[in-house]
Parts: sequence; C-alpha cells; structure tokens
Amino acid sequence: MGLTIYRFAVLGPMKGWWGDEPLTMGSPQQQAMLAVLLLRPGHAANATELLDALWGDAPPRSAVTTVRTYAWRWRRTLDVDPAGRKTLLSLGDGYRLALPPGSVDADQAEEQATRAERSRRAGQLEVARDLLDQALSAWRGEPLAGVPGPFAEQQRHRLRETRLAWLEERIELDVVLGRAGRCIPELTALLAAHPLRERLYALLMRAYHSAGRQADAFALFGTARTLLAEELGVDPGPELTRLHQRLLRNEIEPATCLSADASTTVSGATAVVSVVSVGESTGRQVGPATPRSVPAQLPPDPADFTGRATVTEAIAARLTGDATDGLRVVAVAGMGGVGKTSLALHVAHRVREEFPDGQLYADLRGTSRNPVSSNVVLGHFLLALGLKPEDTPSGTEVRTALFRSMISGRRLLVVIDDVRDLTQVRPLLPGTSGCAVLITSRSRLTALPGTTHVALDVFAASEAVALLGRVVGADRVTAEPEAAASLVDLCGRLPLAVRIAAARLAARPGWAVADLNGKLADARRRLDELCVDDLAVRAAFDLAHRQLTPSQARAFALLSVVDAPDVSSATGAALLRVSGHQAEDLLEALVDAALLESPAARRYRYHDLLRVFARQVCETEYAQEMTEAVERLSRSTLASALAAFRHAVPGDPISGALGGVDIPAVSFDSLADARSWIAAETPTVVALATRIAEAPEASPLCGHAVNSLIALTPFGTVGPQLVEAAGKLVDAIGETDDIALGRAHFLCGHLALAATRLDEAERHIRRAIAASRATQDLVVLRQCVNDLGLIFQLLNRYDEAVVHYDEAVALARRLGHRSGEMVTTMNAALTRIRSGQAETAVTMCRRALTELEDVEDPSAAAYARYVLGLALHSTRDYKAATRWFASCLDVCDAAGLTTREAHARYRLADTWRELGQPERALTEAAQALTLCEKLGDQRDLANALLALGRVLLDLGRAAEGRVRLRRSYEIFSRLGLPDAAEVSALLAGSH
Repeated sequence: MGLTIYRFAVLGPMKGWWGDEPLTMGSPQQQAMLAVLLLRPGHAANATELLDALWGDAPPRSAVTTVRTYAWRWRRTLDVDPAGRKTLLSLGDGYRLALPPGSVDADQAEEQATRAERSRRAGQLEVARDLLDQALSAWRGEPLAGVPGPFAEQQRHRLRETRLAWLEERIELDVVLGRAGRCIPELTALLAAHPLRERLYALLMRAYHSAGRQADAFALFGTARTLLAEELGVDPGPELTRLHQRLLRNEIEPATCLSADASTTVSGATAVVSVVSVGESTGRQVGPATPRSVPAQLPPDPADFTGRATVTEAIAARLTGDATDGLRVVAVAGMGGVGKTSLALHVAHRVREEFPDGQLYADLRGTSRNPVSSNVVLGHFLLALGLKPEDTPSGTEVRTALFRSMISGRRLLVVIDDVRDLTQVRPLLPGTSGCAVLITSRSRLTALPGTTHVALDVFAASEAVALLGRVVGADRVTAEPEAAASLVDLCGRLPLAVRIAAARLAARPGWAVADLNGKLADARRRLDELCVDDLAVRAAFDLAHRQLTPSQARAFALLSVVDAPDVSSATGAALLRVSGHQAEDLLEALVDAALLESPAARRYRYHDLLRVFARQVCETEYAQEMTEAVERLSRSTLASALAAFRHAVPGDPISGALGGVDIPAVSFDSLADARSWIAAETPTVVALATRIAEAPEASPLCGHAVNSLIALTPFGTVGPQLVEAAGKLVDAIGETDDIALGRAHFLCGHLALAATRLDEAERHIRRAIAASRATQDLVVLRQCVNDLGLIFQLLNRYDEAVVHYDEAVALARRLGHRSGEMVTTMNAALTRIRSGQAETAVTMCRRALTELEDVEDPSAAAYARYVLGLALHSTRDYKAATRWFASCLDVCDAAGLTTREAHARYRLADTWRELGQPERALTEAAQALTLCEKLGDQRDLANALLALGRVLLDLGRAAEGRVRLRRSYEIFSRLGLPDAAEVSALLAGSH
C-alpha cells in the first residue's frame, strides 16, 4: 500500500486532498495564506511576508492574530497523519509546509513543461507536444479563483502568462508537425482574447502559410500592424516583421519550425467578446470578409435558470415590441449577485428568433479594475459583422458611425453586459429602430433616454426555494421545508448566495439542509461560508465597493453601525457628520451603485448580506470613527426624541431632566408631525440603544439610550425589541450610574405595566423608586409612584393605589407639572369609581377639566373626559356619560390618540347598552375591537371583547357572545387580572 500524501490544486479554484479524501479549504482569506505557502519558492514565509501577501500595505490591526488563527485552522485540517508527521511547521514567526515534490498541480505542470523543453531540444517533437498538452490539462479555470490578496493576484497573472506561453509552444509544435489546419480556429479564438500579443500573430501567419492560405497570412500582418499602431502607437516587433519579410520572399518551408525566441507579448486591456468568423464556428475574422455576416455571439442560456417569469415577459415584450417606438433599449440594474446576467441571457435566447440578422454580445467588465473601452468592443463588433481587419478604422467616433451604418435596416439584438456608466455604453447603441439593446449594470443608467429601466430585486421566497431544489434535488427540499425556507432567508434570497449554498449542499449529500443553516446562523461568518469554487458573495460585493469614492465608501460603511430595518437621511447626516443635503446625495449615490435600496423618499436600507459586508468593512477600516458616529447619532436621536416628547406631553419637566436640549434636533410643527417621526424612527432608536447596551464595556451613552427610549413612551411605542433593549440597558449600566440605572428600571417597569405583566412591573418600579429617591431624580420618581398606583389599581387594591397617587400628585405640584398632576388626579378618580365613590370622581374630573382649559395637553384633556364619562356611567347618568365619551372621541380624533379612542368606544358601548340601544352599542364595541386588535394591547383587547360579548347576549346572539366572552376570560386569566371573575360570572349566567 502506497503512502497517503496531500495533494493541492491551485490551477483553478483551490482544492486539496488527503489521499482521495477532499479537504475543507476554509474561507477565501484562509486559502490565501495556504496559497502563499504552496507557491512561494521554498514553500516558507515569515510573518511580514504573510501580511504583505494577504493585505499589502494596509493590513488590519488584527492581522497577526488573524494569520495565527488561520495557521491553527490549517493545522486542524492538515495534521491528520496517523504516523504523527506534521505538515504545517512553525518557522520563527512564520510557517512552512512539509510536502513532498509534486504535491501541487502547478509544480507538476512545471515539471512536465521542463521535460517538454528537453524533448524538443532533443528533436523529440511529438513527445514534447504531448508533454505540453498534459501540462496545460492541469488548468481547471482561473488560477486561485476567488482567493483575495496581492500575492494571489500576482500569482494569477504569472500563471495566466505561463499557460499562454505553453499554449503557444504547443501550437507551434502542432504547426511544425503538419497540423496547421486544425490550429487555425484555436489561434483565431486566442487572438480575439489577446489582440495585442505578437507571437499569436506570428503563429497564425505561419499556420496560414502552412495551410496554403498565403493571402490570409499577409492580410493578418496588416491587421496586426494597424491594431498595434492604433492601440499602442508602435510598429510590429523585429521577429514579426522578419517573419513577414521571409514570407514575402517565400523563404519559409511549411515544415520549418519557428524560432522559440519569436515571442513578443504586448499587454493591454481586452474585451470578453465572442466573434463569429466566416468559414469558422468561432474566432476572429482574419481572412477575406463576406459582405454580410450573421453573428451569433450569445453565451449559453443558463441551464438552471429559475423564476423571474413576470420580469422575463416584460423585457421580452419590450425588446420585440413595435419598432416605430424607436430604438428599444432595456437596462437591467441591481446589486451584485442578483442575477442580472443570467436574466439577460435567458431573455436574449428567448427572443433571438425575432432578430434574424444576428446577436452581438460584449462583457464590458464594468465592475473590474480595468473596464473594456468602447473602442475595443466596436472593433470586435465590426469584425463580427464581416468587415475586413485592414478596413477597420481607428477612433471611437469613426467606429461608432461605421457600426451604425453597417447595421442600418437590420434586425439585430445587442446584449451589453456589466456596464459601468453611460460613457461606456453610448457608442455601442445602434442608430435605427430595427435593433434592440439589452444592458446590465449595477448602476442605474437613468440618464439614458428612451430606455425601459428594470430594477432587479432578490428572489421571492418561492423562487429561491425552487432554485435550491433544482440544484440539490427536490426530495431534499421537500424533506425539510422549514429548513429550506430558513436557508434562503439566511441567504437574503440573493440568487448568487442561494446558488452557492445549494452547490455546497449538492456536494455534501450526507448533510441535512439544517446543517448548513447552522453554519450561516452567525452573521459574522456568513459571507465566509457563502463561497464555493470560484463563486463568492464577498467577491461580488467587493467589486462594487472598490468603485466608490472615498466619501461614498465611508458612508456605505458607517451607515451599518445601526441594525435598523432602514434609516433616514437625517440619521445618515448625524452618523457621517455632514449636512442633510450632503448625506442625501451620498446615500442616493449608493442607491445608484446598487449598494443601498431606497424604500421611500429619504429612507435607505441594506440588503441583509450587504449589511454584513458593510459592517465588516466598517470594523476593519473605520473602527475609530464607528465609536464617534455612534456618539453623534446618540446625541442627535435623544434631542429629536425629546422634541417629539414635548409635543406629546407639553410642560412635562421630565423632558428637561432627560437632557438633549442644547443639541440640534428635528423640529416638529405639530403633534401629528412628532407622531410620524416616532413611527418612522423608533426602530432606529431601539437599534441604537441595543448597540450601545451590547458594547463590551459600560458606556456613558447608556444614559442617553435610556432617556431616548423613555421619550418614546407617551406615543404607546411598545414592542419586543424595545423591551429587550431596555433589559439589556439595565444589565449594561449595572452599578456604574445610579441615575441611569433607576431610569432603566423605570423604563422596564413602565413597559411591563403597558403589557400587563404586573409582577415584573412592580419589581422594576420598586427598584426605580429606590434609586430615584437616593439620587433625588424627582421627575422620574413622580412617574414611578404614579405607575405603582396603576399596578395596585389593576389588582383592585384601591387603598394602596390612592396612597401612591397622592404622592405623585404632591411631586407634580412641587415640580410645577400641571398636566402630570391632572393625569394622576384622573388615575385617582378612576380608583374612586372602582371603589364605589363615583360622585367624588365626578367632582375631581370637573375640577381637572377646568384647570386643563389653559394647558395645551390633548392627551390629558382626552383622559379627563374619558374618566368623567366613566364616573357618570357609574352614577347611572348615562346620557351625560355618552356626551363626555363623545367629547373624548373628538379630542382623540384631532390629536391621533388611537389607544384612548379604543377605551372610549368600548365604554361607550357599555353606556348605550344601559340606555337600551344595543345596535348602537354593537357598532361601538365592534369598532373598539378592531382598534384593539390592531394596537395589540391584551388588556384593552379583553375589555373590548367583554363589551362586545355583553351586547351580543343582549341581542339574543348568545353563541356568538359566549365566543367573545370566553376569549376575554382567557386573556384576563393569563394576565392575572381580577376582571376574569366578572367574565366568568357572565359566562355562567349566559346558558
């Protein structure tokens, strides 16, 4: 049995094997480290060399630690030899791989090429040719595909050049061995890809000569001379010139070998453009042109294209529509990985029969560092359309004019992929209406006139699951439907991410779908996991990110510090420390670059995976600014939240105590404006508070965060994220700030009270009271004792409630807080009603209403009217009660007080019942129930159900009434409220 060894492949996506078992290759960055050790001479590198290789001149602060982590991971992967032999060895502060010769495919290929050279010198041309062919077969695609870092890029360039040189050597041998005819198509295709490489011209000229096509050989020299002069301003080199002269003098026999020195490479940008030649299936037109060529350049239709039915139909209809509308142009824009190219090719193949004069295709590489020029693409288009190389003019304007003339009157489809901007694509547009153009671009080419713009979004959930099923097999998806749905959600339903996840699962038939979900659950590692072979989500994002200006890149990164669903341009201004107009311009530029979305005017959001990418960029490149940006936003948010608070509760001294008065804030013209701002910005305020609370160390900003969340409370803003953020702030503050801790406990208690979690509410409120008394935080203490009174009132412990209300009233008077005094007085009046002292409550309410006449506080005014209505109902003055409930509803309607409106409606329903008008009662109760279901407060919902159940019983609809009453009973019981006993009695008497 032979010795089991490691094998590694770098001539394509990186792969490794232990014997026949594939190795886990880790993240692209981890692969970059291994590539250094595999491809450096001597297979060793110290720490400095590794840092330079992976990051160049700007390694992150954690680079050394990161390299050590990679080394530890590689040891876990590589040190599996049963004999205990180590593969990755430490060498000072660096590392070396202990591998036998021939362990890397590139080394094996190099050895075969060396043997080929020896055989050639020995005159063994057939052996040399076969050895070179074996060496070339080692390539499986782009070397080190998807591997980042300067070293990997240098190696890719070296290996590309090496392969091309060996390919030239092998073709040269084929020509000498009498196979020139079969080399011509291969050489024409190579020249289309490398039009400035002189050795290829020499080889093709020689192949033409050997095949008896001397005229083509001479024409090709003219093409080379013209192209080199136009593109580089140089003449052909001495070797190519000498070959031309020898051909003219007929000094070369067909079997004479070209000199190995006759190879001059001229580098330059080339377009990825397929060219169809006359007489050949593919390749550059180098011989005599026919008058009219029909190009068919479309790459294949994606085999597993999925979904997009509606947008496919719309684009196809536009491309094949009425030509009298002018040139039909469709531009598909969207973020990297969203499937623009796949969609374009699928549609193009669908409509190709409608364009009998051919299809042109060009990849402009707009997202690469070296986008292709329009001039180069036009040259290829002209050749594909049948123009002779020697007749091809120079200059973009002249080529554009000739291109438009040649296709005038023809029905031609032009597909232009990956466009960077308008300057790249404008010269490539036909001039007549018979043609159609389909463009893809990450940027929105909105200034292109007469264009149908398609903003391509991520998959719908069903489309994403369908793609997953097509790749991994429908049976695996059917077996785990919930896991499949979760997986595509973790991929953000981005087609590229779904395809990568599916490819990983397809390669691992023993995995459950849920296994990959577990790997993707950690957002910080998600982009590393979404990588397979030459596909990587991070690489797709990085292409777009590299094109940003410094200010745009900074905005893209810093906007990610808050995990809100979306943010406003004002939030962006605070984070970036720029004006609102500047922020909007930057964020709109990011929308145009498909790195942000704009769901509404002046609001912006990331795709889920782009948010992860942006946060990682931010932590790497803007770590110091992150802290400053969070502080700026915290102060700005607090100031604006308090400005809104002062509209909701005018005159409440707590707004001054919470701070923020000396910081620029959003100004509001009305309570409605303040409510709109709160509705839009609450997720941002909560997300910011959560980020502050989750900081590694307690931050002074915790106090700001608590105060901001307290400012939201008058607006009825309660949700699980807000409750969670408040709890995290309590833990984060600890013993570092007594005032902030007391306020955090008050906030938690207030939110628990709103949700009728009374035990939890009492626990937090008592802690808040203790802290507020100790720090003399009187404005918060007043609210705390008021809330404690509410807790006891809900538990029917009326005497205890009154004690706390009395203290709250006294504190309000001490603070000069008139509306607060009135609200607590109304709470106390409500307690009197519940304890059988309704007449006293009527007096208290009438006095409060008089005092509120000169206080602009609609919330307090509505509450006083509501309680007076309840008091009058309890005294059986039902008609007067209906008037005050109606007055309460008027105030609620004007001020947008939806919660109080719900209260008034279900109490008004009770009053109409007592007046013997059940139909009117039914209307009010039904409206109240609708409001309560929308608002989500469980105690209010139970009260509305109780009111509706009573009315239905009165109307003789007992079965329907009992359904409502049972639901009310269940809610009251779950909340632990004594109202459950009343409902239980009603149910018992309804049979």
